Amino acid sequence: MKQLIHGGRVLTAGRLGGEHADVLIEDDTILAVLPAGESVGDDARRIDATNRLLIPGLVNAHTHATVHLSKAMADRWSLELLLNAYPWTAGGRTLEYKYLSAFIGAVEMVRKGCTACYDLVAEIPAPSVEGIEAVARAYNDVGMRAVIAPMMADVSFYRAIPGLLDAIPPPLRERAAAISLNPFDVTLATCRQLLAKWSWDRDRLRPALGPTIPHHCTDAFIIGCRDLAKEHGIGVQMHVAESKVQAVVGVKRYGTTLVGHLHRLGLLAPNFTAAHAIWLDDDDIGRLADAGASVAHNPGSNLKLGSGLAATRKLRDRGVTPRTWDREAAGYRLRR
Repeated sequence: MKQLIHGGRVLTAGRLGGEHADVLIEDDTILAVLPAGESVGDDARRIDATNRLLIPGLVNAHTHATVHLSKAMADRWSLELLLNAYPWTAGGRTLEYKYLSAFIGAVEMVRKGCTACYDLVAEIPAPSVEGIEAVARAYNDVGMRAVIAPMMADVSFYRAIPGLLDAIPPPLRERAAAISLNPFDVTLATCRQLLAKWSWDRDRLRPALGPTIPHHCTDAFIIGCRDLAKEHGIGVQMHVAESKVQAVVGVKRYGTTLVGHLHRLGLLAPNFTAAHAIWLDDDDIGRLADAGASVAHNPGSNLKLGSGLAATRKLRDRGVTPRTWDREAAGYRLRR
């Protein structure tokens, strides 16, 4: 069935002035953006967009399906306080709740004009094939495009930050020290199983990998993710230099920045996206640009957690761009 959206203004990368134009659609495909008033025959259903602006579908380059059942549970927390409380705010979910949280988030994004997203799905205590499948089913049911990556680590929060365990008074220190995560090879085996069983249309729902934060993952884990992503031709997204604590930890643990360490491990590549990427130096920006990597800078999250401001202009000027979607993912919506 053909539809003609007429009478509105169209905003695209090549039409930043928002000139009047008509959009011709057949089924779920945009056939053409036409000069206003151009004849297309009588077989198209006409939709009046007078006094409205048509824009390409927005892309949420970094989100977490897990958080949509945790709203209003945190306020005025730093990133590290949020991570400390994550098992409380997002743990113990059944498959039904994992589906519901993802479904709510997808509906909210679609209502705000997002037609695609890159989702790092956190499951506590560890990623599961069934949990990621539940999230994929939610996006499929809503009709949204998504890259879905299990968010994973093999180093606990308390061991990832040098000196943190020593700063915790006993007996809480002993409880924190006892927390352990799955060995990296167990988690990678889950990812291999997930990729082998992936049954969703990859034009709409694609798998990826999300090793959460560099110092929350052993080098062997990061290298394993790098190689698995290359083997399957999929993306990798990672929180990088989101907070000042992370920036300090990188130099203390690795003798270089977090981006510098990922560069040594060979993770920086066109399939790599650094989420947040606030606490970067000029060398970091150059490494990301030279590798063809991307950044999702997340201004809303950075404001809420007080993490800082990403140097987006400097990143763009150096040639680092936000992770974008395939051109086919962009739909149009009507906005007043």
